[in-house]
Amino acid sequence: MAQAQWVTPTGDDWIELTSEPLPLGLATTWPVLPRSGALVVFAGTVRDHAEGRPGVVSLEYEAYAGAARRLMGEVAGELRQRWPESGRVVLWHRTGTLVPTEISVVVAVSAPHRAEAFEAARFTIDAVKSRVPIWKRETWEGGSDWALEACSLESTGAHVASTPMGV
Repeated sequence: MAQAQWVTPTGDDWIELTSEPLPLGLATTWPVLPRSGALVVFAGTVRDHAEGRPGVVSLEYEAYAGAARRLMGEVAGELRQRWPESGRVVLWHRTGTLVPTEISVVVAVSAPHRAEAFEAARFTIDAVKSRVPIWKRETWEGGSDWALEACSLESTGAHVASTPMGV
């Protein structure tokens, strides 16, 4: 998706769950504010292997969209409680099928100082990985299966299986 097609939010938190490619360049410019002396950007990419699964050719991301967006917003809110001087926050995640080197997740945090920006960005990606109901199905040379670290839905309030379609 071209940068011009992304609509910037009116607030300071930009949360997206999309099947479109993530515009990394936009994640490096939008969060910067005059009061921010630091910007930390994390981009998670699809790699060609997983533990015990060499030759990964694709990852298919699925999300419980309503809960995922809500919980992504809660993570951004918690970041703001912990680091109240934070500037803008980007929290984007892809869905659909991705191949090695494609960007699957972007977190960007601006803050007055680098220490806070690094800490807040690290907190955000770790919280998303542990709390947000997004699953990945790995396809590798020997087969395919849901990733071993699939998200539990206990914190979402959802009453569904812990992997898509009860797998």
